[in-house]
Amino acid sequence: MLFIIGINKGIILMTREWSAIILAGGKGSRLMPLTSVIPKPLVKVTNKPMIDYSIAHLIYANIKHIILAFAYMGKELRDYIKKTWTADKLGDVELECSINDSKGTADAYRLLTDRIDSEKVIVSMADIVTNLPMSEFMEFHATKGGIATISMKTIESHTSQYGVVLLDKNRKIYLFLEKPAPMELYLSSMAQRTDLFLHTNVINTGIYAFNKKIGNILHETNLMDFGGEVFPYLLENDYNLYGFVKDYYWLDCGNAETYKWANWDLLRKYAWPITPNGQEFDGVFVSGIIDSGHNVLIKKPTCFGEHVQLHDKVKIKELTSIGSNVEIGEDTTINKSVLWDEIKIGAGCIINESIICNNCEIGDNVVLERAVIPPNCKISNNSQIRDKTLELGQQF
Repeated sequence: MLFIIGINKGIILMTREWSAIILAGGKGSRLMPLTSVIPKPLVKVTNKPMIDYSIAHLIYANIKHIILAFAYMGKELRDYIKKTWTADKLGDVELECSINDSKGTADAYRLLTDRIDSEKVIVSMADIVTNLPMSEFMEFHATKGGIATISMKTIESHTSQYGVVLLDKNRKIYLFLEKPAPMELYLSSMAQRTDLFLHTNVINTGIYAFNKKIGNILHETNLMDFGGEVFPYLLENDYNLYGFVKDYYWLDCGNAETYKWANWDLLRKYAWPITPNGQEFDGVFVSGIIDSGHNVLIKKPTCFGEHVQLHDKVKIKELTSIGSNVEIGEDTTINKSVLWDEIKIGAGCIINESIICNNCEIGDNVVLERAVIPPNCKISNNSQIRDKTLELGQQF
């Protein structure tokens, strides 16, 4: 199923240099229950869905043809894109939505090869937040001339859960192991060539650049996943594979904890130039009207959606993200928390390092400490919830 927004000229008269595919087919199982009623790409980080960050990232790099590959809750994603990314907003960018039942990242690409009209292709993800220098990444790939380039980020600690890569000084990859066993790590460290460098402090951040002929390889094989199957296959068959290694911001919002970190990081401008939604006023990002009572305290950095009502003596402390149509009762304190939309919070509450999803009602004098409240929940007066995740629609 294909839906196209923006320019659609029918017959393509000339080949573009770059196009892009955004993979948005996952179920977001690790992020449950935040993804219990919406797909992961629509989960908001500082009041903007993650898929919007992914699209804007590519447009900023001057890519004019973007295909969104949907599977799980594909209709909901397509409807959101149609409503949000209008032709007026896209300008000369062509945005396509494709819904199919792919069996992996490489399979999703395989199913879209007939839509690729460019010599080079970026593959990105709809559920990460990153300020990878995309134009520099694209230039690196074009200069090296290999069949594929993997974006990699340096990390501070050595941890084998992220895998290892063996590179030469020109960043050509000779060994790529996503999650190596101890023996594999030992053997790879015994490489005899002095111009090869074993890196155990880099991670694959899931953004790739390919030459168009990768499509032929995918059709000739039954490879389903880029990281676990395609890249090892390319190395075994002497294709030139490169690694773009740099220190930039990247975070996979894989669970509730890292999801909170992403909100905090954007508020602290760790991912600059990616910033929270809204207009900034000295560290406070505002998207609409805030109806504020007397003696309200708002610390920075924080962000607010539209139609937020803060009653008397409310305290909004740092690293808090508040969505739209939210009412917060008198003398309530909120600290380092993420509130979505359509939420009503009573008086005298203390909410710390917690997540409250859409359509929730919190009673008076409630204490939430590192709690996760899924959509459609109702919390009774005087309740205390610490280090606990509720179920969808639960009444506590």
